[in-house]
Amino acid sequence: MNAAVESVSNFVAANFAGAPPRGLPALPAVSCLSPRVVRVLGLNPSALTLQGTNTYLVGTGKRRWLIDTGEGHRDYPATLQRAMEEEGVEALEGVLLTHWHGDHVRGLPGVRAKLARMHSSKATGGGDGVPRPAVIRAHKRVRHGAGETAVVAVGLEQDAHVSSSAVRSTTDPGASRAYVDIADGEVFTAEGATLRAIFTPGHAEDHMCFLLEEEGAIFAGDCVLNGNTATFEDLGQYSVSLERMQTELKEAVDACGRSSGGLSLANKDGEGASEGVTSYGEVRGKHDDVSAPVAGRLYPSHGDVIKDGAGKLCQYRKHRSHREAIFMDVLRQQWREAPERGGLTSWELCTAVYARQVNHLVLWFACPKITSQHLSKMVEEGRVRREVR
Repeated sequence: MNAAVESVSNFVAANFAGAPPRGLPALPAVSCLSPRVVRVLGLNPSALTLQGTNTYLVGTGKRRWLIDTGEGHRDYPATLQRAMEEEGVEALEGVLLTHWHGDHVRGLPGVRAKLARMHSSKATGGGDGVPRPAVIRAHKRVRHGAGETAVVAVGLEQDAHVSSSAVRSTTDPGASRAYVDIADGEVFTAEGATLRAIFTPGHAEDHMCFLLEEEGAIFAGDCVLNGNTATFEDLGQYSVSLERMQTELKEAVDACGRSSGGLSLANKDGEGASEGVTSYGEVRGKHDDVSAPVAGRLYPSHGDVIKDGAGKLCQYRKHRSHREAIFMDVLRQQWREAPERGGLTSWELCTAVYARQVNHLVLWFACPKITSQHLSKMVEEGRVRREVR
C-alpha cells in the first residue's frame, strides 16, 4: 500500500467510522493501571477504535517510554504532558510504535512539538551554545519500500557524526515516517521497566508487541482488543502471532512468579501498592486500582485492560475457527438452495455474515478484508474452490 492510499484510508477511518459500539465501559483520559503503566487515551473514539487509541507511559522514573501516539487529536499532546507532569516524568526515553496505522502514528508530530522544551539539550545545538530541541526518537519496524525511512539509533540526538539528512528527517515534526528500526527481541529499558519487542505480523506487516518483563504482561497493540475482534492483513501470520503471544505470556508469567514469589507487584517505593491513587482534574480515573495482580495482563491498544490475557488469546483463536465455520455454513446453504448458481462472491459472503452485526462503514472498510483472508486460507486447505467468471 503506497503512502497516498494509506493517507486516504487513515482519513476515512478517522472521520467516518461512526460511534463506538454500545456497552463499552467509559475510560478516563488518563489512568494509572499499575506502578509501571499509565494509560493516556488518544481521544479518538469510534466504531473502529472503540474508546480511542490507548497510549502508554511505561516505567517508574523521570524518563519513560511512550507506546504509540494516537491519531493526532489536537488535545492529546496536552493531555499527555499533564499526565507526565503528574507522574513526575521529565522526558521520554523515546516512542515505541506498534505498527504503521494512522491511529497509532499520526500523533507523533504533535507529541514532538509539545514536548520539545522538555527535551531541550545543548548537545543538539549548532555550536553556538544555544539549546536546540532534542529529537524524540520514534522506534518502529520499518517497512522498506512503503515510504518509510530507517534512521540511526545510537546517540542520534547527541552524535555529531550522524548525517545531517538523518537528523533533519527526525527533528522535523512532520517527518513522522522516519523511524529507528526495531528488531525482533530487541530490549528497551527505563527505570523500573524492561520492554522486549515481539514481532507479531498479521494485523499489519510491521506489527510489534512489547513484553514488560517486570510485570509478565504484554502491550498487545492491535493483535487483541477488548470490546471487539481485530482485523488482519494476513490470517496465517496473524494466527501464528496469537500462538506466539500465548507462549510468550505464559513464559513471562512463570518468570515473574519465580522472581517475585507471587503475581502481585510492588509499587514504585517498594511497598505494597495502595488502593487509592490520587486523581487530578477531570481527566484522571478516580478509581484507578494499582493493587490488583498484573502478571498475565494484556494492555491492548483499544479497550480496557485485559486481566486474563491467556484466556482472551484462547478466545480469539476460537473465534477465528468459529467465524470460519460460519463462512462454510453459509456457502453450504447457498449450494443446497441454488446449486445451479454455484457459490457466492466474496462480497456476497461478507454481507451475508456481517451485514446485521456492524455499521455500514465497518462493513465496507474492515469486513471484506477479513472475509478475503478466511477464503484464501480455506482455498489453500482445499475446503473451497475459487472460480473466476
